Amino acid sequence: MTWETVPLGDVVELMYGKALKSGDRIEGRYPVVGSGGVVGTHADAVVESPTLVVGRKGSIGSLTWAPDGCWPIDTAYYVSPRRDFDLRWLYWTLHNVGLDRMNKSAAVPGLNREDAYRARIPLPPLPEQRRIAAILDEADALRGHATAARATAKSATESLFISMFGDPLLNPHGWEVSTLGDIATKISDGPFGSNLKSSHYVEDGVRVVRLKNIGVGEFLDDDKAYISREHFQRPKRHELDVQDIVVGTLGDPILRAAAVPDNIGPAINKADCVQVRVDGNRSTREYIVDALNMRTVVGQAGLLAHGQTRSRISMSQVRQLQLPVPPLSIQREYGKLRQHHSMLLHAAEARTAQLDALFASLQHRAFRGEL
Repeated sequence: MTWETVPLGDVVELMYGKALKSGDRIEGRYPVVGSGGVVGTHADAVVESPTLVVGRKGSIGSLTWAPDGCWPIDTAYYVSPRRDFDLRWLYWTLHNVGLDRMNKSAAVPGLNREDAYRARIPLPPLPEQRRIAAILDEADALRGHATAARATAKSATESLFISMFGDPLLNPHGWEVSTLGDIATKISDGPFGSNLKSSHYVEDGVRVVRLKNIGVGEFLDDDKAYISREHFQRPKRHELDVQDIVVGTLGDPILRAAAVPDNIGPAINKADCVQVRVDGNRSTREYIVDALNMRTVVGQAGLLAHGQTRSRISMSQVRQLQLPVPPLSIQREYGKLRQHHSMLLHAAEARTAQLDALFASLQHRAFRGEL
């Protein structure tokens, strides 16, 4: 199906938002919207009808839907119709025109209205606009349900931990408390400095686990780096085992732990990624990973942070972290339940990824007139 294409400026006028300091706001029914989204509420509105807010400074081209009107502040535009169209259709269409790539400022990113007006968009008949918007709205709602299910599955792990063990710092069951160094058979930071630099990375070989691979309770496998097997012989003492834990000691949060995946192959940990090998006669990997990720333990680690530019904790401080050591039988039971939770989480993540791909396909087809 071929539709007329028109400049965006033929369809809407981008109106400047109005400044509204946080101290001047009176909490009310209207969202206050900046370039990054909703930043508060106010009792009054610049526009009281449904509108679309477009980032002008900072997060340029960002889109915020305001179905009941809003107060757009001066870092954003809001749309004013120049002809009859479906606003939800425009919302989805603008995701495809690249407004976020129209920055001309070297300092603070900014979106010029005249540049935005020249962007060309397809203009199907009004009934078709409404049909497309309804399809994309429904698909987006399904994505939202899947994302919520994933968040529920993730939070269930912490709830399970607390129900079985309580807060590690409070240790309500009065179990023996040991340092992580006493619970582990090996704790080792990765090679520093000239021993492992980005210039050593190659296309394939021995995997290097970096800070960006360590999530909160999950190993993030998307961003991969490798060194040659020849170079691996020098820092080989840092080789990871599939039963190890890797602990991030820099970034946000400053303490985070994840299990090394079974299928990683030969691998080493980089600096600030502490390798922990648990003594299986004292504890389980699942318990230690989740205990280290408990908010109170992370908060305790934050008090130990040091560094003038980027706060970090040292390997020796990781070694001295204190944790209760529940009976091994209870830890193993937790591991079985944790595995079930992981299966539910993986299913939720797969469903989310599937719906994200479907939604992207629908958007692409809608913009090309193929929906």
